[in-house]
Amino acid sequence: MLNFITLLAAFDNLTPMNWEVIAPALNFLWQGLLAIFVVIGLIIVAVKLTAFVIAKCDEMKKRREEAANETENEQGNS
Repeated sequence: MLNFITLLAAFDNLTPMNWEVIAPALNFLWQGLLAIFVVIGLIIVAVKLTAFVIAKCDEMKKRREEAANETENEQGNS
């Protein structure tokens, strides 16, 4: 029972309008939100980069296929 009373005494100054309690909470809040936005931004960049690389690979594949078809046509015509 004594531990419970000391625990309650430790939370005596935890009132909603106590600036000593609000300031660290707000500090922790903005850092957490910033971290979330940074992670979301990194995910967006990774997805865009992956889509760009895939598009470039598809373009290069089409060019290789067209070049192979042209060489086949030239060899067939000769």
